[in-house]
Amino acid sequence: MPSGDRLPPLPPELLGALTMEQAAAWAVDRNPVVRSAYESLVATQNSLGAAYASWWPTLNLSLNGGPYASKTFYNYPFSASAGFSISGSGLSSQRVFEASYFQAIGQIDTTWNLIDPTRSATIWQNKYLVRQAADTYVITRRDQRLKTQAAFIDLQRALAAVQTGRQIVENDELLLRLAQTRVQMGVASRLEVYKQQTVLLADRQALLAAEQQVETARANLAQLLATPSPDALTPATPFAPLGAWAHSLDDSIRASLAYRKVLEQQLLAVKTNEAQARIYLATYRPTLQLITSLYWTKGVGYLNQGPPFVPNARSDEWNGSALLQLTFTGFDGGQARMNAAAARRQAAAAAETYSATVLQVRSEVQSLVAQARSGRSIVLAGAERVKAANGALRLQTLRFNAGYGTITDVVQAQQEISQAVSSYIQNLATYNDTLVQLSRSSGLPVQPDPALLQGLGNPLQTLRLPTRMGQMR
Repeated sequence: MPSGDRLPPLPPELLGALTMEQAAAWAVDRNPVVRSAYESLVATQNSLGAAYASWWPTLNLSLNGGPYASKTFYNYPFSASAGFSISGSGLSSQRVFEASYFQAIGQIDTTWNLIDPTRSATIWQNKYLVRQAADTYVITRRDQRLKTQAAFIDLQRALAAVQTGRQIVENDELLLRLAQTRVQMGVASRLEVYKQQTVLLADRQALLAAEQQVETARANLAQLLATPSPDALTPATPFAPLGAWAHSLDDSIRASLAYRKVLEQQLLAVKTNEAQARIYLATYRPTLQLITSLYWTKGVGYLNQGPPFVPNARSDEWNGSALLQLTFTGFDGGQARMNAAAARRQAAAAAETYSATVLQVRSEVQSLVAQARSGRSIVLAGAERVKAANGALRLQTLRFNAGYGTITDVVQAQQEISQAVSSYIQNLATYNDTLVQLSRSSGLPVQPDPALLQGLGNPLQTLRLPTRMGQMR
């Protein structure tokens, strides 16, 4: 898996026509958060391998060698205490004794735990930890996909707000020119111009905020995709509903309880703590070890001080041993028992956390399903509101241009369409977010909804007023 600084660049032509599925796939493959979870999974697998290795003996080998030299001076006559007899040795006047030789020492030690009461529990504990790490990896991938889908929806929402904001600002500018023309002709006061300027400035402010949100959304999506080119990110599809949630509440809950890895993680936490309790209690059980040792010494030269010296001296010494060692802890002040009790309490706490998580998943799914069902109706009502506000603005503009109505009626119509468009865009983004969250929570797909698309139409397409409406008649 390539690291962050060696990731291949994404194709610019695809970034400029990005789909939600492509963005989610890239985020899962490229984001360092996912790669970090993968490395943690591999690390726990290595730890499991280390636990299995405890079945094998431990072999230690040491080898050293080098020249050795010594010289001893005596200020008294040579005595038998030096290791030689004085009589007839010719060494009665010898005061200096020395040695120079080469010596090599090798040692091989083997330790094999034939009976290890902690081994089985340690292996099972590491198995549970591997499964927990695997669940964490899967959860990270799913969460990264959900974050990318949410960031994609946010970018679509911001772009839609910019597109509609520009149309609304153009309408405000057209109506401002109409008000200025009426003032020049003497049929209106400056109050109309001021009111139109107020609406124009408010809508321009909203447009600038939407443009800022586009840059922020692109930066967030670029971070998830691990790409340095946020300006190139453009959705390939228009801002529209992703579909509908056709699954029943009971099916959604059952699917979520079977799909959510966080529940499995809590169950594994129970087993991990129970294994830890067994490891602590194994302190009071005996351990049987087979310990063997082989010691070898090689000497070249006379190993003792002389004179006398033995010419061409060589020596080899071999020592071997093998023994069975039985060890156990008879008393430790109750430390192991208390640690085991603490581990069992942690297992009980994990079991309660599992129960709480089940309730949380149920509540979350129930809330999301309710939001999806009501959100569909809210989006449909919001589209109708936009269409009605657009028609009202057109009629009020025509009436005002023809000398009927007041500037207040036009301003109210402008404010209504701005609010209706903003509310529709936000409600549609919330609805799409709810659908992707439900899919993430249960693993079930979002179903197509052609009836919803047909009912909505494209309410944001015809917001711009015709230029002829701004001409005095």
